[in-house]
Amino acid sequence: MTSLRAYPVYLGIKGAFALFFMLWATVASVYRIEEVGLDPLRLVLLGTALEVAVLVFEVPTGVLADTYGRRRSVIAGFLLMGSGFALEGAIPTFAAVLAAQAVWGVGYTFISGALEAWIADEAPERNLGRVYLRGEQADYAGSLLGVILSVALATYALNLPLLIGGFLTVGLGVALFFTMPERNFDPSPREGRSSLQQVRATARGGVRLVRARPVLLILLSVAVFTGMSEEGFDRLYAKHFLDGLGLPSLGALDSVVWFGVINAGALILSYLAAEVVGRRLNVGEAAVAARLLLVLNACTIVGMLSFALAGSFAFALAAFWFASLARTLAEPLYLTWLNEGLEPRVRATVLSMGSQAGAFGEASAGPVIGAVGNLAGVRTALTAASLILSPALFLYARAIRHQGKPALEDEPAPNKRA
Repeated sequence: MTSLRAYPVYLGIKGAFALFFMLWATVASVYRIEEVGLDPLRLVLLGTALEVAVLVFEVPTGVLADTYGRRRSVIAGFLLMGSGFALEGAIPTFAAVLAAQAVWGVGYTFISGALEAWIADEAPERNLGRVYLRGEQADYAGSLLGVILSVALATYALNLPLLIGGFLTVGLGVALFFTMPERNFDPSPREGRSSLQQVRATARGGVRLVRARPVLLILLSVAVFTGMSEEGFDRLYAKHFLDGLGLPSLGALDSVVWFGVINAGALILSYLAAEVVGRRLNVGEAAVAARLLLVLNACTIVGMLSFALAGSFAFALAAFWFASLARTLAEPLYLTWLNEGLEPRVRATVLSMGSQAGAFGEASAGPVIGAVGNLAGVRTALTAASLILSPALFLYARAIRHQGKPALEDEPAPNKRA
């Protein structure tokens, strides 16, 4: 096993994967619209295929990570995600892109929850909130470099960044086989159970924990509304820029370069804001995270709604950056809060439930918002996506009444016979 320390490896994973992901993601929307020729409904159906895969596999893969090891799960996830990215770039048809979404969606479920649980166990001496925040900053730095490289590669061929991003992500999975440590993994005791019985016992332990803690149930409900909102916004914002507002003519800048500028601006602002938040606030404290998440959720709604209703490119760009900043700052805070007091042996399972709740929201609302886009226009669909997030404000306010704590006294005693 490697002798490398977990924390620098975690930052390396976050930065490297962000770079490879943005190689793919920066031009993926333009590729689907200009090369594959997808309409609003088909654009959102891609997201539905992705989220159905996440919905089906998220908790089972989280249970597997808690049972057999987070390291194995993360490595398998990168291999699958890279394959999905490359498949989309290789075959410019709706069917191929749809299949690619499902493949990398399954890969995502192997990483989601497992990576966060892995670093929580492997670096217990560190402030987890700051670890996640530093991970996000490494993500921003890698993403910014990925945006620049993606735009440069796309000037040669629009699908080239997708192919290279996919191959490099597969390479990351291979590299982690040799470099990713796992010294503190502590699976649930088998007590004579078979592998299948052990998996079931881990799953039941995670479900019992969530049901016993009111704040965890509230956070999973928030994830549902967040997923419902993000699916329409993430799939349609590029079409709104391209067809609804129109990109300004500025020298030789084409649509690919413009989207590089848009994404780069969002990343730079998010990095700077994360640095300020990390220095000024105790983000590892659940009560602080709770109040800040309420504010960030309100800012996200304002930014998304302003983007949907914007009448000019400049105002829309400012609104998009504002919403993106609020969303990216919220993610590590949400993870910190969700991690509060979790039993290590079911940590990845519970974190996967959070991702599954988001996937349920995206899969259930995505086709509806896509249909609204086809029938009433992209602007109306984006407005609906913005307003769907509103119930999360009331859920956060309710959670704050618990001071962000997970009601530990209600936790049931572990079932030794499960």
